[in-house]
Amino acid sequence: MRSLKNLNVSKSIERNKLVYSESWLDKFSSFVFYLFCCAGFICPFLIFYDPYRDHSKTGYEYYLVFILSIFFVYSFYRKATEKKLIKIVSKYDVEENKLLINEYCKKKGFEKYRNSNNVIIYNTEMTYNFSPNYKISRIFLLKENIIYFTIIRENKLNTPVLFSQISLKRDIKNLCQ
Repeated sequence: MRSLKNLNVSKSIERNKLVYSESWLDKFSSFVFYLFCCAGFICPFLIFYDPYRDHSKTGYEYYLVFILSIFFVYSFYRKATEKKLIKIVSKYDVEENKLLINEYCKKKGFEKYRNSNNVIIYNTEMTYNFSPNYKISRIFLLKENIIYFTIIRENKLNTPVLFSQISLKRDIKNLCQ
C-alpha cells in the first residue's frame, strides 16, 4: 500500500481529494509517468506524419497506433485525478455505512488494512504482479451520511487504476440506496 503519511481526513473531505504527505520519490514517479504518457501520446503523430514515409503504403496499423495514443491520454487523466474522492450520499448513518462497506469488502475478498473512526482502507494484490508488496488500496472516508472513496495503486511508477473505480462506484451506490 502506498504510504499515506499524515492523511488529513477533514481537509480531504473539504477539498474533495486525498490530502497527505507525499515523499519525493512519489512525486518523482508521478513526473516520470506524466512524461511517459506525453511521449506515448506524441509518438504516434511523429510516426504518422514522418516526411520520409511512403504515404501510398499507409495501412491500418498507422491508424491503430492512434488508439494507443488515446490510451495514454486516458492514463494521464486517471493519474491526474487518482486522488480525487468520489462522493456518494447514503440513506444510512456513519456506523451503518461502515458496516455495509466492511461486509461488501469481505464478500469481495479484500484484505482489511485500516478501520478507524472515519477511515476504512482495504487492500488487494494486483493481478499479474511479481511482487506481493505492491497492492491496490480502496480508501473510504465517512462523514455523516456521505461516503467518499478513491482507489490508488502502489507499484514502481505508481500507475493509476484505470477501470475498477467505475465498478466500485456502482457497487457502493447500490449498497447505500
